[in-house]
Amino acid sequence: MKEETSINMKVLHAPHNIAGQASMIAKAQRELGIESDVLVFDQNFTHYYCDINLSLSGKSIIIKNYLMMINFIKCFFKYDIFHFHFGFSLLPNNYDLPILKLFGKKTLMHYWGSDIRQSDIAIKYVHFKTLEELQKVYPAKDDDYKRKKIERIEKYIDVSIAGDYPLLPYSPKGIVIKQAIELSNLPYIGCENKNEKIKIVHAPTAREKKGTNYVLAVIERLKHEKYNIDFILVEHKTHDEALEIYKKCDIIIDQIVLESHGTLAMEGMALGKPVLCRIDEEFVKDYQDIPLVRTDPDNIYENLKLLIENPDMRKSLGEKGRKYVEDVHDSKKIAEQLIKLYKSI
Repeated sequence: MKEETSINMKVLHAPHNIAGQASMIAKAQRELGIESDVLVFDQNFTHYYCDINLSLSGKSIIIKNYLMMINFIKCFFKYDIFHFHFGFSLLPNNYDLPILKLFGKKTLMHYWGSDIRQSDIAIKYVHFKTLEELQKVYPAKDDDYKRKKIERIEKYIDVSIAGDYPLLPYSPKGIVIKQAIELSNLPYIGCENKNEKIKIVHAPTAREKKGTNYVLAVIERLKHEKYNIDFILVEHKTHDEALEIYKKCDIIIDQIVLESHGTLAMEGMALGKPVLCRIDEEFVKDYQDIPLVRTDPDNIYENLKLLIENPDMRKSLGEKGRKYVEDVHDSKKIAEQLIKLYKSI
């Protein structure tokens, strides 16, 4: 495979590294013989690996724009393929996209969720009681802005990519390439509890978007009912710190109000942990045999209680979860799909 892909292909992933996706994809691409770098405008608290950090935060607009322009010129002459993430590119307002197109550079835009989720469409698929409640998280004023931005971006890029099937309603011209996960960093551990307490983990990046209030209410209810549980809310940790917590838990709760699972669910399955997560009925067909406990605010109490009381079920789900991510989300398989896509454009 390495001989097949060792061609003159220089790839830049930029300028955001959502849930470490750019890092994992670039690393796998390098292992397959492609020169692939990750550039970010700013490193965040998760500290995912990157090759170039412009550290723009805190700088004046003039300095930011100057640094972005200098960086754009350097990247223009170095890279052949520009794989952008999260609706942004190297210059403000995506001003670089028509320039890259004019000079024949190959460009892709990879959407991940909040960058394109529009409330008036999302209300069909998410578990918010009313549109008004949803718009507290995804403001209505952003819907038209996002649609215009997507339309503008798609005038210039070669391919738009949705990180999962439930994002296609927001980007109808996109193709789906699933999220990547680096399995070498995630050994199978399983969930054979040797302690009396059942450790339950929930790790929201944004509480309102993950349904954290529902999770907290159910945990309090279970504690009141004298279930012997230890609940850990993981926030503001580096990725490495968070992984160490996941490894020691028995049950993982991902998001329970949006359309489908995120990176946390994949990491949990890779570690051999049972995972509770919502997948909307509309998209179940796109997740063949996924070993998640499909969960929303209406059934989280029953589902969590079921897992707490059934160690054999936890073990079985963990084993199936590991195999699932190996088959579907292995970063090397995702990197191969992307390299094939690059060649096609």
